[in-house]
Amino acid sequence: MPGTKIAVVQMESKLGKPEQNLRRAEHYIGEAVAQGADLICLPEAFSTSGNILEVADVSVTIPGPETDFLREQAKQAGVHLVAGLLERGDDGKYYSTSVLCGPEGTILGHYRRVHCHELEARYLSGGSEYPVFDVEFGRIGLMQGYDINFPEVAREYCRRGVDIIVCSALVPEMFAYVANMRLPVRAVDAECIVAFASGIGNNLYAGFGYMGRSQVLADPLFLEAERFDFVDGDERMVDLGKEPGVGVVEVDLERMRRYRTKATLSGDLQPATYWQS
Repeated sequence: MPGTKIAVVQMESKLGKPEQNLRRAEHYIGEAVAQGADLICLPEAFSTSGNILEVADVSVTIPGPETDFLREQAKQAGVHLVAGLLERGDDGKYYSTSVLCGPEGTILGHYRRVHCHELEARYLSGGSEYPVFDVEFGRIGLMQGYDINFPEVAREYCRRGVDIIVCSALVPEMFAYVANMRLPVRAVDAECIVAFASGIGNNLYAGFGYMGRSQVLADPLFLEAERFDFVDGDERMVDLGKEPGVGVVEVDLERMRRYRTKATLSGDLQPATYWQS
């Protein structure tokens, strides 16, 4: 099949304005569809922003009206769609969760963020699984912004042969420098594409802003092997900076898989020497 077009949406979600946030998301989904996207990635907690102080009031069920919205958007556009939500689980706990919807208008699965910052952990529970999803164009894994700090997540998805990691994010601006350093490293660690869809704007309750810098990244060694004009830095195939909008990148996943088969470092791993004490 031809190249796969991956779109990252960078948007501000307003506290206390879920209907407006859904309309804003719909607008950007339309922009991504107009550019031919096959996979559209929205930020973490896109309908509520990071309002974990009021998570008991703003969290949503899965399935529920918000996932109905996502399912309908995916079906109308005929695309795969990932978005983050604050979830109220059947177990009475709250999670930061990414949902994957397919072009048939179904929920293909979800990922409950495993890692929670100690301040978040007062309000949110962590998940325990790293699910993968085989779709028409490849294998998808899901993660969220705080997971970037843990190479174990990327390595686990590498072990599972993921082609694209979708990272829905809402990273506080004070951590932007380090997060931005870690993103290309995670693409190398996972030996796959990383689509980082980030929120922007300010959290007035918490008193900080969100980093933005939504981007799509690949292992620079893969790009260097495939593009005669590759220069250092091109591993960020798109970077939206601080502005709202949509970035779309076309990637030949079949060529990436062939490269990975030849160049993977997985055969040199020594798993018996890790995490032993």
